[in-house]
Order: sequence, then structure tokens, then C-alpha cells
Amino acid sequence: MASVIILLSFLCGFSVVLNATVVLAIFLKRKSKGMRDIILMSLAICDGVQCTLGFPVELYGFSNLNSPLQNEYLCKANGFIVMYLALTAISHLVCLCVYRFLSIVYPLKIQKFFLDSRRKALLFILFCWIYGFFWSVTPLLGWNEIIREKEDTHRCSINLNPEDNNKRSYLYSLMVFCYFIPLVIIIFCSLRVHFELSKMLKLCKHISGREASITKETYKLERQDFISISLIVSSFFIVWTPYTICVIFSSLRSSLPTGLLTYSALFAKSSTILNPVIYCLMYKEYRETLQSEYRKIFKSSVVAPFTERSQTAALSTLSSHGDASFT
Repeated sequence: MASVIILLSFLCGFSVVLNATVVLAIFLKRKSKGMRDIILMSLAICDGVQCTLGFPVELYGFSNLNSPLQNEYLCKANGFIVMYLALTAISHLVCLCVYRFLSIVYPLKIQKFFLDSRRKALLFILFCWIYGFFWSVTPLLGWNEIIREKEDTHRCSINLNPEDNNKRSYLYSLMVFCYFIPLVIIIFCSLRVHFELSKMLKLCKHISGREASITKETYKLERQDFISISLIVSSFFIVWTPYTICVIFSSLRSSLPTGLLTYSALFAKSSTILNPVIYCLMYKEYRETLQSEYRKIFKSSVVAPFTERSQTAALSTLSSHGDASFT
């Protein structure tokens, strides 16, 4: 269990730092904040709150296996919070990919539709939070249930081995609407964006030639986009597939190897680190914002020594601009 405690501690601490950095980068952005910025900030807050409220309770449970959390209501509340924020984060990822697809494939139509970008972004965000809330609150209302896990008794989650067909139907629905459909949407939107950029590159080569600056810029954009979609699709697939496989086998009443569900859940939690890196910190605009702010901080903290030469220069500056300062 020492490895689990170390991994969870790393995930908790590093995720809080990364998501706080994302919120800071977007907040300090000099340009007006568009729809993508607002959705990214909501995603970072969602992941940050999950690490702040949900992970420490599980960390306490792993650290005190002989005396697990006895309060049933607190255990179920923690299970609900972690599940709610994880599903909300997934819906944010889908919205980001859909917005990227619309803004590149249908730029003119999207410009008319998103004239009031902040208001539309709030609608996108509201949908994400309601979607996650629906799939996490329905187990509390009788469609499945949130109970203590059989292997990790200190942690509560949805019942993966229900006897009731109605409760089992929730697991099938959850896999379809919170894994397979989001995965299909993310893949479709990412591939359509890449095909659109490929068409633009061919058009630039045909009109301007291979050596034209616009062709080189389009080629660079296409190459960066290919790396981006590869990371987006592979990260979602790799992070969430192991846990989905565990849910499938559990719902079919198949026994799982010891520790597989624990490490699959930990692997899924790594999305709170990957999301801010892939969707925000990889973009040059946000990195430049953070770098400029760090330079300002370090410059202001360094005080130049007040030598005789600097004193003379300061006095001459004051004398030359003395009258102007009062105008």
C-alpha cells in the first residue's frame, strides 16, 4: 500500500499546483478571454476541487487501513464528490473538442453564433456541470447505489456488482454515455479538424507554392495539430479505459485480480494532471503569459545598488523633467 499512498500523494499535490497555474495563466491573460479560456478555467477548477476535497479522504483511508473512515455518510459523500467532478471533467473535455471542431471547420457560422462568447461559454459550462450531476446523483436516487468497495473498504463508489437488473442497467448506461460516446465525439472532432487543416495545406501548396510563408505556417500548424490530437485521444483512452474494463467485468459478475480496480482508479485520477498540461500549458499563449509574469516578479525583487553614479544619473533625470512632472 506504500506505492498507492505515494502515487496518490503525488497526484494530489502536483494536480493542485498545475490546475492553480492554469487558473492563474488564464486570469492574467492580457487579451479578452474567449470561450475556450472560460471552459478551460472551469475544467481547471473542477480538477482542482476534486484533488482538494476528494483525494485527501482516500489518502487518509489508505494511510489508516486498520481504522478506516467509519462515518458512512461522509464516505458516501466523498464517493459522490469524486464521481461528480470526474464526470464533469469528462464533459468539459468533450465541449472543448466540439468548440475546437466548430471554430476551425465552420469558422463563419461559429462567429455569428458566438457573438456573445462569455454568455455562450457559461451555457456550455452549465451543461457540463448538470451532465456530471445527473450521472452522479441518480445512484443516490435508486438507480444503482454508492456503497463501500469490497476490496478498498475505506472508499465508497457505485455498486459494481449489483444483483438487481435495474441497478446493472445504470452501469451499462454510464459506460455508454460517459465513456464510449465522449470517446467517439473526441475522435470524430479531432480527426475532422486534422482533415480540414490538411485541406488548407494542400490549397496553400497549390496556390502559393511549397516555399511560400503561408504554406510553411500551415504545415507547422498541421504538424502541431497532429501532435495535439494524438495526445488528446490517447490520454483519454489510456486514462479511462482500464477503469471502464473493470466496470464491464464487474457488471458481468466476473472476478477481478486483486489490486486491479485500485490501480485503475488511481490511473483515472491522473487525468487531473494530464488535462491542464495537454489542454492549456502546451499552448504557447498561456506559457508566454506565465513567463512574462515570472519575469516581472523576479525583476521587481532585484534591487540595484544605489551607487554615486546612479545618484548622479537620477538627479540629472529629475532636473531635466522637473517642470514636466507638474503639468
